[in-house]
Amino acid sequence: VLYASLGTVFDARPALLRTFATALAPLGGTVVVSTGHTEPADLGPLPANVLARRSVPQLQVLDRAALFVTHGGMNSVNEAMRAGVPTLVVPQGADQPMVARRVVELGAGLALRTDDATAETVQALARSLLDEPRFREAAAAQGAAQRQAGGARRAAD
Repeated sequence: VLYASLGTVFDARPALLRTFATALAPLGGTVVVSTGHTEPADLGPLPANVLARRSVPQLQVLDRAALFVTHGGMNSVNEAMRAGVPTLVVPQGADQPMVARRVVELGAGLALRTDDATAETVQALARSLLDEPRFREAAAAQGAAQRQAGGARRAAD
């Protein structure tokens, strides 16, 4: 599964979501695009292996994902790292550029400015994330660190 979502806070531009879908579709498998406030039909016709829905169970999708294209919201990135999924972060605003930089620093993914997000560029970066084991290894290491930290139980103590 290749998964793309720009979260639920920012209104995603249909053209950007369509770019993700068309860039990821040739890479194989099922592409899941969560459109948030955007109607899936607004993306227009999509390749047969693309499933576009307003909402998906993100944790369950990430458990099966090989790649996550995300806006870089803190929650989304934490969930991706916990699942050991490399990310392509395309920040939309707020703290997301900072989160994108940190993902890159950790080696768990790559970042791309929205203005530079063409289908060709997204596909090339996605291919790197899928083909180079170091990204998945770094994401998995972050997931292990999260689990070892103790979570809510430790925070409450």
